[in-house]
Parts: sequence; structure tokens; C-alpha cells
Amino acid sequence: MELHPERRTGGMDHIGLSLDVARKHFSADGVVGLIGRLSELGFTTLHLHLTETHRVGVRLPAFEEIAAPDAWDAGDVARIVEAADTAGIALIPEIDLPSHAAALLVGREHLRLVDRHGTVHPDRLDVSRPEALPFALELLDAAASLFPGTAVHLGGDEYFAAPWEDEDAQHPERFPSLVEHARRELGSAATAHDSFALFVNALAARARELGRTPMLWNDHVVPASEHPLVPISTDVVLDVWIRWRAWTPSVHDYLDSGYRVVNSHGDLLYLVLSEDDPPQPHGRRRSGRLEHTFAPRRFMGLAAEDVHLDVPPVPAGAPDPVLGASLSMWCDSPELMGEREALELLDTWAAPFARVMRGG
Repeated sequence: MELHPERRTGGMDHIGLSLDVARKHFSADGVVGLIGRLSELGFTTLHLHLTETHRVGVRLPAFEEIAAPDAWDAGDVARIVEAADTAGIALIPEIDLPSHAAALLVGREHLRLVDRHGTVHPDRLDVSRPEALPFALELLDAAASLFPGTAVHLGGDEYFAAPWEDEDAQHPERFPSLVEHARRELGSAATAHDSFALFVNALAARARELGRTPMLWNDHVVPASEHPLVPISTDVVLDVWIRWRAWTPSVHDYLDSGYRVVNSHGDLLYLVLSEDDPPQPHGRRRSGRLEHTFAPRRFMGLAAEDVHLDVPPVPAGAPDPVLGASLSMWCDSPELMGEREALELLDTWAAPFARVMRGG
């Protein structure tokens, strides 16, 4: 099952842009114009990151009350969908769960995750709660109903502690409700990560029922080689953006475990609107410009270390588990620049990215 079999490029099918329309409002006019430009450049896919900790960027059916005041309405969505259809750009909606979820949980505070010290984590959904999965499935259905296509993104990033966080954050029973839920379902050997995997697999199953390919950020996917109690289904396409440490899984671990992947290299392909590190034009990072440093099969080897892993091509005629790559624009400081300036900056990244992806 492919992400968008209707588009063929002669090379990789997935030439994508991920746009953070949750943190920052982009007008329907702006996105329609962007879609036209993406088509000119040879992109095939626009991934819409619709929900974030502080904002929901679209009025989801049955969840209108949690949308931002300036969120897209049904008319805005219809114009974006029509433009994408005309341009041959596949849309991939993302509801980011179970982390980055504070705005989704307004009015549902009882679903917020609580740690072993009694501290509430307002940006995390407690997937052990009986209401959590039905709520997430309704959100997934709502997003899929607004944005037709062949894929949906399940989110799944930054739910558990990152490797540099302290020992308490890394504690295996940091979130007792997740551990208890996993052990009720699976037995005494289960962990909090198994609760997460059960939740993701249920969302992925619903996506497949809707005729959509499920996608997931790679953060908490345990490769089959590590024999997880609950493997995340290999029907899920992994959006591989990060590898924090040498002992955390690499793209090779995922490929060896039978996953298909998209390359969203978090060092080379992340344009981040941030006051701490203002973005530079032309994909310019410490290691050089995007077009001089990136290759379609070059994945992150180690975060912030300029260490990369190149995946060799598959033999002619063999199915390629590397579906393509995606450029990302994240709006951590949404007021850093206006929409027009942001899209102009994005174009200086999108053009060289597209050239590299097309082999030009």
C-alpha cells in the first residue's frame, strides 16, 4: 500500500512538505498559493500538522469548541482540498497524539496524564483511560473526513522522556497508570511503552479501516530486533526525523524490522521559526546549505552531530521501503515573522529540496 500511488515521479513518490498550521495560522489563500508553488517544484505531498500544545488550527467536526478563533472553517478546508486535488498534491492530515495535546484536552482535563509524584502533564493524553481511545478515534475520523486522501498521520512524538532528561524522568514507572494498564492487558512483564503501542496500533487499525495508510513519528517505535512485547504494526509508515543517541534505533533498525519509512531528517530538513536560533535562507545550517548536505536516502545518524546514515538503493524492480523524504516547517515562535515572509523563506528551502529529490 503506497502513500499516493496516483503520483509517479520517475524516482521517489513521496516528495513532501510538512507545514505546522497548528502553532501558526496560515490563511487559506496562503496555503492555496503554496500548493500551486509546490506543484511547480515537483512536490507530491503536503502534510498538515493540525494540532499542537497551544492551538488547534482547524474546526474539526464535533470538536469545533477546541479550535482557535482563527482556525480554518469548512469553507477554508474545501478551498485547500480543491486546490490540492487540482494540483495533484496529496494531503496528509495529522492529529498529534498522545503528546502535544493540551489544546485538544481543553474541557477534558480528566484525560491528562499524571506522573508518580502526582504532577499533571497537561500536554499528554493518558492513553490508559477508557475514554482516551474513543476520543482519539473520533478526532482521527474528523480529520480524515475533512481531508480526503490515502494517508493520515498519527503523531506519536515526544510522549516519553528524551535521553538527556534526568533519572526521574527516565524512571520506568514514571507514569503508573500506563504501567498498570499495560500489565492488566498483557501481563506482569508489560511496560508503559506497551500502553503506547496498544494505543497506536488501535489508531492505525482505524486508519486502515478508512482506507488510509497510517504514518507515525519514529520516536517511540521499538524495532522488532529488540523483541518488544507489543510491536507497532509494520503497516505503519515511520516518519523518521530523529535519532537521539547511538544506542537508540536507527533507520537501519526500522528497515531490518520490515517498516517502510519517510526521511524527515530533523537536522537537515527542519526549518524552525525560533527566536533562539533564527532560520537562515536556502536551508543553511552549520554544516552548509541543504542542497550540498542532503541526499534523499541520507537519514540522521546522531542528532546535532552532523552524523548521517545513507541507505543504499534497492535492486532494480524490488519494492523500495524508503518512500521518499519530507521538508518540515515548524513554527515554535509563530510571531517571529508574518505569513508572507515565512512562506518566502520556506520557498528558499523548498526549491533546493525539490531539486535534490528530483536528482537535478
